[in-house]
Amino acid sequence: MTTGPYAYVRHPIYSGLMLAALGTALMTSIFGVGIFIFTTIAFAWRMNKEEKIMLKLFPDQYPEYQKHTKRLVPFVW
Repeated sequence: MTTGPYAYVRHPIYSGLMLAALGTALMTSIFGVGIFIFTTIAFAWRMNKEEKIMLKLFPDQYPEYQKHTKRLVPFVW
């Protein structure tokens, strides 16, 4: 899929969940910060794993897709 939010980032669901976790961290106690840190680490691990799978499944298309889209933050990273 390369349309909709996937035209801008490779992991839009993780982007949204991490943004929600960041909002929780900013509005709550140290518990919210812990959730944000845990979420960030878990999603970083999963993104690496998923991208390796995608490279195996789509060896010609996925590298080209990676060149044109950011990982989590549109136009940044």
